[in-house]
Amino acid sequence: MTESNPRYEIAAAQIRDGGLEIRWGDGHSSFFHAVWLRHQCTCPSCGTPVNALRGIRLHHLPDDLPFAIQAYTADGLVITWTYDGHASQYASTWLRDHCYSATEREHRQHRPSLWDYRIGNDIPTADMIACEQSPAVRLEMLEMVLGLGFCHIANVPTDASEAHRLINLVGQQRQSHYGTYMLSKKGAVDNVGDVCDALDPHCDETYRLSTIGMTVFQVLRPSSNGGYSTLVDGFEAVERLRNAYPKDFDLLTKIPIKGARRDTAHNSAGNVKWYEATMPAIRIDFDGNVTGIRFNERQIMPLDLPSDLIEPAYLALKRLYRILYDPELRLTLELGAGEGLIFDNQRILHGRTGFTPEEPARSVLTSSVDIEEFQSSLRLLQENIRGVAPAVRMRQGMVT
Repeated sequence: MTESNPRYEIAAAQIRDGGLEIRWGDGHSSFFHAVWLRHQCTCPSCGTPVNALRGIRLHHLPDDLPFAIQAYTADGLVITWTYDGHASQYASTWLRDHCYSATEREHRQHRPSLWDYRIGNDIPTADMIACEQSPAVRLEMLEMVLGLGFCHIANVPTDASEAHRLINLVGQQRQSHYGTYMLSKKGAVDNVGDVCDALDPHCDETYRLSTIGMTVFQVLRPSSNGGYSTLVDGFEAVERLRNAYPKDFDLLTKIPIKGARRDTAHNSAGNVKWYEATMPAIRIDFDGNVTGIRFNERQIMPLDLPSDLIEPAYLALKRLYRILYDPELRLTLELGAGEGLIFDNQRILHGRTGFTPEEPARSVLTSSVDIEEFQSSLRLLQENIRGVAPAVRMRQGMVT
């Protein structure tokens, strides 16, 4: 328990309406249903959901679950289940961190810091070598990515064989069909990243059911005449859409939009791939919070919707992309050799200014780490450095 923190101190406990009511030292009251408490008992015989070694089975529990409070202190309590005499013990910190009152659920919800072009005055930056040498510095970097969706990284290797160093700071690399991909001039071009034209802000791989989570971008050799990276906070954009056109926002959280990609062998280690994924462009959770986006105008296939939704859908998309392409939202970064970016591909749109071909050609590496891998790294560092990982509901991207 956090010492001298009334938030986690049980002031009183009683049985009410068949459940457990707790009054806390800070004045908050929690109510826990009997079935919730019984199901979450983590004694040796019941086990813990953390490792899935569970002896308890819901269908074995009676519908009526009377219990008695055996004892309680500021630090926790013990209750006995009347129907079979089983005893369950709960720590006060655990109970408060899992209280499901409206105020506590709101308290646990992570709130990202939204931004526009003005973030260019204070760009979140970390040093890769410092992150490697200090877990605390690495944690600061990951928390910047969690809050803002991206972080600029300095002192990145310019040798492709060392690309794993930055990737490993985020989590285990995702082995997609691209792997660690070299964006550079090629004889046969089937990837828009290999051309020299400007690229509008977009999310990568909207044609995959499990699309890229965290993108790790490393500049080996920049262009001398453009090719600057651009970023847009997609969460800020969709909140602007929600405020200005709530019906359009609601429609884009529901209608299916297909993305497709036929990937030639030279992009996929000798294997031809044909991907398709159909899902909404905006994902919200049970409470209406935006958890993820998938915006790539170039990959939108013909809409397969009832006739009366075709025009409303295109109008909603048109309004969305007008916001996304607004220069007021766009951050432009002139990255040099040995600089990189880590960003959330299911929140941050990325693009690039145009440039002209030259020799030696512009060369950058891009790879990915799943969102759950990133969040795992974050929780473990928080626990190791601060003693506990905060009870925060992190956003889960396009998967809810």
